[in-house]
Amino acid sequence: MSPRTLNLSDRLYSYLLKNSLREPEVLTRLRAETAQQPSAQMQIAPEQGQFLALLVQLMGAQKAFEVGVFTGYSSLAVALALPD
Repeated sequence: MSPRTLNLSDRLYSYLLKNSLREPEVLTRLRAETAQQPSAQMQIAPEQGQFLALLVQLMGAQKAFEVGVFTGYSSLAVALALPD
């Protein structure tokens, strides 16, 4: 996973993830699987995925196209935020 995106102490960062991260189970599983890969640092952080999903919802996006994915975490986060 990529380094965390916020310059916070370890304690505060842990609190943020514990209390504000709303990561669907499928993303949690994908993140865990990706963490086993040699290039796992290429994956975005979970708070980045949540932010991407928020942007998709705020924009009212109907479709998305992502180029250059690693294991698809960000693509899946965006896809889950799109309307059915």
